Amino acid sequence: MYEFYLTCPRGLENILHDEIKLLINQKINVDKGGIYFNGNLEDMYRINYHTRIGMNLHYKLFEGYVSNYNDVYKSIYNLKWNNILTYNDTFAIRTKLNSTIIQNQNFCTMRIKDAIVDKIRKNTNKRPSIDKRNPNFYIFIYIKNKKIKVFLNSSGWPLFMRGYRSKIHKAALNESLAAGILDLTNWNKNLSLYDPMCGSGTFLIEAAMKAFNIPPRILRDFYAFKKWKNFDTKLWDKIVTEGKNKIKYSEINIYGSDLIQQNINLSEDSIRKLSLDKYINLSVNNFNKIKPNENKGIVIINPPYGYRIGDIDKLKILYKNIGDHFKTRFNGFDAYIFTGNLELIKHIGLRTKKRIILKNGTIDCRLVYYPLISGKY
Repeated sequence: MYEFYLTCPRGLENILHDEIKLLINQKINVDKGGIYFNGNLEDMYRINYHTRIGMNLHYKLFEGYVSNYNDVYKSIYNLKWNNILTYNDTFAIRTKLNSTIIQNQNFCTMRIKDAIVDKIRKNTNKRPSIDKRNPNFYIFIYIKNKKIKVFLNSSGWPLFMRGYRSKIHKAALNESLAAGILDLTNWNKNLSLYDPMCGSGTFLIEAAMKAFNIPPRILRDFYAFKKWKNFDTKLWDKIVTEGKNKIKYSEINIYGSDLIQQNINLSEDSIRKLSLDKYINLSVNNFNKIKPNENKGIVIINPPYGYRIGDIDKLKILYKNIGDHFKTRFNGFDAYIFTGNLELIKHIGLRTKKRIILKNGTIDCRLVYYPLISGKY
């Protein structure tokens, strides 16, 4: 059995726990920023292929205690690196420090690199190389106070990188975060879904993929574990084949619109790659022109925050107009607004039932729930 730590966007830890519980038969513990559990090789492959909310699946190599940078060097040097990588391999190191003792991140990373290189060179007289862009091994070191944990990142690229994006919208929502938000709304394929500011279509695509049980990384080939010595091709192929065989299409009502044609073009490009053209309805429209065809469902919107795009005074008017439009056009729906500007929420003008604390990168955000019941706004 191996020890794993699966990261996720902050605020989605419990949702992630519930998702992974359906994938593996192991005890799962919730932590800040992720979950940890024991598992086998099949669990590692299955999670990397199927999790919609997880971000990076780390395999723990070692944990111990350090009091200075020399201790860090010794702890890393003493690991059996020759069983993991060779001098022909490349590696990258990422460190995260939360310590009053070990504070210099660049120096700490350099000492870790020296320890790995020195250990390999001692046994082979040759040294592996650093490759920050496309290494064979992604090494992650976390130091909290005096405790050090050493991981291999089995995912490599973050798992929100699904493979269906050609270009990235400047304010695109992280796919793992979007999938988690959809779970928080309790949307299912029997309910209509509207996103009248869909941008590059993340909510729409993630919803359709889940509705049809399409593996989130069906278009992605790269995973770091494929370069590990113990990679089991047959086991991986079995998991991929099983996942693809469980895809099942049905009628769904998913609608997206955006004022900007270029955003719709980005959405259409991703949707075509997944062959979801006939299941997701797109249009170029101002959000206040959208009127639902159904009497109930979910409407979700991720309006500008004012940090990257938009002007605050204009956004106050925009948020008020969103609230007014929801009230007049989406009566009977459950409305959700995801925003990183807590001040702008006040201008929606609707009565909230729930505010869920989330993080979008480093931005403190809220998912705000408005049940649009007639006469109770």
